Parts: sequence; structure tokens; C-alpha cells
Amino acid sequence: MKLGIIVNERSGSVPEDGRAELELEIHDAGHKAIVPVDPEADLQDQVAGLMAQDVDAIAVWGGDGTICAVLQTTNGKTPVLVLPGGTMNLLPKRLHHGEMDWKKIVRSVLENPKPTWISAGEVAGQRFYVAALFGQLTHIGASREAAREGSILEAVSILTDRSALDIETSILIEVFQTDMRREFPATAAAVIPADEGGLEIAVIAPDSHLDLAATAMDAMIKGWREGAHFHADNASAIRMNHAKGSSIPATIDGEPHEPGEHFNISYLPKAACVLVAGGET
Repeated sequence: MKLGIIVNERSGSVPEDGRAELELEIHDAGHKAIVPVDPEADLQDQVAGLMAQDVDAIAVWGGDGTICAVLQTTNGKTPVLVLPGGTMNLLPKRLHHGEMDWKKIVRSVLENPKPTWISAGEVAGQRFYVAALFGQLTHIGASREAAREGSILEAVSILTDRSALDIETSILIEVFQTDMRREFPATAAAVIPADEGGLEIAVIAPDSHLDLAATAMDAMIKGWREGAHFHADNASAIRMNHAKGSSIPATIDGEPHEPGEHFNISYLPKAACVLVAGGET
């Protein structure tokens, strides 16, 4: 197999000689590693250059932002081997059943590679493969680690002792399901693309800080779905508007974004093709 490699050696857990290490690991597994002509070029240019060389797949070793950029650029045309090199490593954890040793992942996947499709959500041209969070709560630094995991209610629980927390339900959410449209006011919301189909959304709309604390407690005991004020799944699309015309802050797969004051969120059932272990020998 001819594998293109993209390595972000500035990512949290990638060593300075990460590119050379990955080349060696691929070679030892009996495959050929192809390095971009200019490894310092824009990610989109690196991906395009590797695809032009007809690589069989692209191995990307970096953080969540690097991985998402490569997946979005390949757009399902070339399988991607996702390797954990960041802080939270949301997608690698999901694809490789929690395995975080990049060498073990390379060996197991290349021994029995299996191309498989994964879904995504898309907002303002940016795809997310794990979770997108919306609302003022995403701006609070103390909750960012929980937000990076897609755990909006855990993030809320960290914030309940903050007297300045804004719980105003200023986001108006429309959820489009089969033959149904539902509306929710919200302080914050989490949206997750489901592999079985559609978008899943959990909405937080507390009446008071006490209600917010109770919601967070319910989420920790019963789970985030049961703890949400409103929950819906199998949504084909979601629309969000800010009641006062302000921009709605967002955290998309762990990275901060400002998609605007009103936007649509769409579901992409086949957003990317990835390589995982489990193919036929």
C-alpha cells in the first residue's frame, strides 16, 4: 500500500521527529510512505498533492484540527488513517476503540485495513465528526476540557458556581425531523452526528442557576441525554438564530468558531472514508 503522510509536529503529543518516525513505522509494516513535496505548505495543498500522486490512503498524525482539515479536504475520495497527536484526540478515540498508542494503531490497521464511512455535521462550511457545542458556555475556559469531549452538561456542571454565568435562553433552535418541525429556546446546545442516521441534539434551557445545577447533577447521574431540558434525534437539519442578533459562539470538535448570528446545521451521512482495523486477511 502507498500511504501519503501528513504530520503536524507542532501538535501536543507529536515528537519533533514525528514525520521520520511515522515513515519508519509504515516501512517496517511493509508499506511505502509518501511525503508531501512541501511538508510546510497549507494542509489543503499537501492533501491535494498526495492525492495527485494516487496514494492508496493518507495517514494523518496531529490534533483534532489537523485531522478535521484533512478529512474535509479528502471529502471521502481517499481513505484516511487517523492517528492521535493532539490533546483530546476525540476522533481517534472513537475510531480505534480508545487505543492511544499511535504505533499500535498503525500496525493493527495496516495488518488488516478496513475502509469505512463516517458521518458528520456541517455548519457554515465547517464539518464536525464528533460534536459541536453552541452558546455562551463554550466561552468559559474552565469548562473547555469537558467541551472538547462533547460533554456539554459536564461543562455546565463546572460552571454552576459562577455568579456571572449568563443563562438567558437567547438561542432559538428549529429541529427538522421526518414530517415534523420542533422549536426550542436555549442557553446552550450540543449537536452530534449519528452513524445510524441524522443529527442528535441536547438543549440546555434552565430557568435559574439552581435549575442549571440540578440539570448538571441529573446529567452526571443519569447521562447527558436524560439530563438535557430537551433532546431530539434523527434530525435531518437544525437551524439556529440568536434572538438579539448577536453572533453565536461555538466549539466544533474542540476548536472555537464563530459561525454567525443565524445558520443551518446539516447532516452528511458519508462525510469521510477512514481506515480502521478489521479488514479481511
